[in-house]
Amino acid sequence: MKATKDTISNQTAKDIPLPQAPVTRRTWWLMIVAQMEQTIINVLTISVGALLPMMKLYFMHSTGAEPGVFLQGAIGAAALCGISIGAPIFGALGDRLGYLQLFRLCGGLILLGGLGGWLIVGSPWITVASLFVIGLGIGGGYALDDLYLSELMPKKERSRMIGIAKTIAAFGACWGGFAVFGVLHLLPSTAFWRYAMIVVAALGLLTVLMRIRWWESPRWLLLHGRYQEALHAAEMFMGPGIIPSQIALQNQPQQKVSIGDLFKGKAIWKVIATSIPWALEGIGAFGMGTFLPIILMSLGLHLGSPDTIGIPRIEDSVLLSSSINIFMTVGFLIGLILLNRVYHINLMASGFYICAASILFVIGANIFHWPLWMGILGFAIFETALCAGPGIVTFLLPTEVYTVAERGSGAGIAASVGKLGGVFGVFMMPVLINGIGIVGTLIFCTAVMLLGGIITNISGPKALPKPTK
Repeated sequence: MKATKDTISNQTAKDIPLPQAPVTRRTWWLMIVAQMEQTIINVLTISVGALLPMMKLYFMHSTGAEPGVFLQGAIGAAALCGISIGAPIFGALGDRLGYLQLFRLCGGLILLGGLGGWLIVGSPWITVASLFVIGLGIGGGYALDDLYLSELMPKKERSRMIGIAKTIAAFGACWGGFAVFGVLHLLPSTAFWRYAMIVVAALGLLTVLMRIRWWESPRWLLLHGRYQEALHAAEMFMGPGIIPSQIALQNQPQQKVSIGDLFKGKAIWKVIATSIPWALEGIGAFGMGTFLPIILMSLGLHLGSPDTIGIPRIEDSVLLSSSINIFMTVGFLIGLILLNRVYHINLMASGFYICAASILFVIGANIFHWPLWMGILGFAIFETALCAGPGIVTFLLPTEVYTVAERGSGAGIAASVGKLGGVFGVFMMPVLINGIGIVGTLIFCTAVMLLGGIITNISGPKALPKPTK
């Protein structure tokens, strides 16, 4: 029998709406599959962080001169440019055409770009193109991951489960960094600096395989009147007796929202609150994150002998940066604990301010020649605060402030603008280090974090009013 609105609304008492489904092993699996792009971007960031000093060493040996800051910035920013373009395109297409095939395509693009960066030998601009393709896939995932997670995670546990997804993704920066360190240790020749892309290609393949058995969004199917397919998809995702939520039908019946509508009236505050702080967080997360091995070397921070040079010195900086990235996971765990206890806007703003203070601490450690461990402690605090505040809230905020009909476009805009901040940070980092030195660059990053806190305090309450007790 063909399902209709009536069959959706007249289910038996035993049927459970999707938002009320219990947390099971299946829920955890869906969360892991849906967040893959979040993990991959963290692995990619640490991979590019290793690629850049290896590339500099390669050019020094082959040409006698370091690559220009423009080429360094292009390699650092290529994937983020792809994300900034892919996120709004995939988000808008998903709202119109459905999410399933685009969701699968994301993993394919990551695999294609990773293989290209690994296998194709020649100009470094080939690596730039490969990273851009990877970024397109990750950008699509940034828009679609959020949509699937917000729908498939139980309503009462949604914030916590999405926060756990981000924590799992953050852990990718740890094991991904150690994996890249292992590749560089096994293949130490500077001619093989592109081999770090093996890790990213493998993750792209894994993503494709994990999404073979996946289905269209039940909520999207309901919005487009495909009720029988929505029932089938809900059961395939969560098991027999699970039915789609009626919220989509009751509150957003066939409503169409254009991107332009999001920039009109009070809706603009949603765009500002979800996008601008994400961009400023991106400058810290990707600008400092990508160049963290180079920053550590510039500050003289190390694990081994200070006299180490060449590839062993790069390996040391990658190992140290990977160790510092462990505090990303610590930060997300702290954020998880605070999510249901602290107003999300306050959590995000406080994270920005602590980040600014921690960078100033690193600057002080460098200027006054404090012990090495104090500089490393400053970076550890920075990673913890960034992830506990802006890192977790910027990802959750679009699902909290946008309606179902506008969520794909809204999340796409937020992810795109957020990654534009990362593009700016990564592209400008070598320019700043070369022009004003490492201390001047860190002062600039401090100002960015302070600005993030200020804008969050101004726009956040207008987009997400503080809940009343």
